[in-house]
Amino acid sequence: MPISIILADKHEIFRQGLAALLNATEGITALAQADNGLDAWYLIQKYKPDIAIVEICMPKMTGIEVACKTIMAGLATQIILLTAQEDPSVAIYAQEAGVSGYVLKNDNFKNLLTALQIINTGSIFISSDICSKLRQLKHQKKTAATPSPKEQEVIRLIALGKSSKEIARHMNISPRTVDTYRDRLMNKIQAHSVADVVRYAVRVGIVE
Repeated sequence: MPISIILADKHEIFRQGLAALLNATEGITALAQADNGLDAWYLIQKYKPDIAIVEICMPKMTGIEVACKTIMAGLATQIILLTAQEDPSVAIYAQEAGVSGYVLKNDNFKNLLTALQIINTGSIFISSDICSKLRQLKHQKKTAATPSPKEQEVIRLIALGKSSKEIARHMNISPRTVDTYRDRLMNKIQAHSVADVVRYAVRVGIVE
């Protein structure tokens, strides 16, 4: 049976062009398209495709949020992030969220087809450029520090402009604990200001 796919990307020309290429490829069927993360999630529930190819930064819901919802719902659909984000820390974050593939938009179409075949067998695929950067980090004995789930929630709320008191109420913790999370996560992501935190949140898809 052909590999069934749904596509989600906010750029219509790119999305429709990719759908045309996939539908012209033997053994692959692009069932539907979405221009935002929320619609992508609806399509995954409706069609239950083998694979969903989604962008990280999309309106209404990020690609990583789509992956998390799919996994939490117990659906068999595998998620490929097709993105321009070449920061290896973003790839690590995506893997920890449960995505099966991380493909760069500057990869060639053949690489995407390879990713689809590999992921459809239950394995993981990461673009070679990202793998090289991850190896460099390991060789240099560096790690791309990934914030914990609670730290990620603090990042999201900071990026939304919430104060420490508001974050404390939202998370049912003390303002002092919020400050501890804030100091720790800013060190992890090498942020020196709220603006740096916002840029990081947008870059990794925690917020739009």
